[in-house]
Amino acid sequence: MNQAAVTIRVLEGEATEMRELQRVLEEAPTYAHRISGLPPGKADAESTYAALPEGKSYDDKFVFGVYRGTEMVGCADLIRGYPRPATAMLGLLLISESHQRQGIGRRAYGLLEQFVEGWGSCDRIRLGVVRTNELAIPFWTQLGFVATGEVRPYRYASVTSEVLVFEKLLPDAPVTPDASTAPAHRPGDEGPPGGAKRLEPRHARIGAVNSRRDLPSNR
Repeated sequence: MNQAAVTIRVLEGEATEMRELQRVLEEAPTYAHRISGLPPGKADAESTYAALPEGKSYDDKFVFGVYRGTEMVGCADLIRGYPRPATAMLGLLLISESHQRQGIGRRAYGLLEQFVEGWGSCDRIRLGVVRTNELAIPFWTQLGFVATGEVRPYRYASVTSEVLVFEKLLPDAPVTPDASTAPAHRPGDEGPPGGAKRLEPRHARIGAVNSRRDLPSNR
């Protein structure tokens, strides 16, 4: 097995990066089918890079490539300060199927958590898992995520399901004023039903790692 280091890098939207991002998304057809009933779309890279929740700017959106050595083998999407100022929304963590179950997703998540802690403004990470991709839930709970009890309707193409919301408190993150006073959830936090990024369905809720819009996770 290739033992090259796993790293993450914020993508800048360059043509080469977008081609690699599209390739990675197309290399996870099982996840795409679970949350949409369809194969990966030809414009998924563009939608992943462009999708943004209402009220947020691109200054708060970060799309990452996950690399093993010099090869992009996965991707991730973070929104800073959403749906609350002290929350980071992980809209996607996806690993190419040929690279799953090798510990890459776990290592990539650890690096993403460090990235969030570096902001100094978020005390938790939030994500959603589409129930049709619930096989990803153990990955997240093993990383310390806990179900909030929030369940939202989900519909995308032929798939009608629910999104289960999870959060993880960051032990080393500062506790910001809004953390104790703001509601944990507001209607529409996870975007329109079926949606993911606006958090858009096909990718938004953690499912990736199949995680992409659902953030489910990765192995």
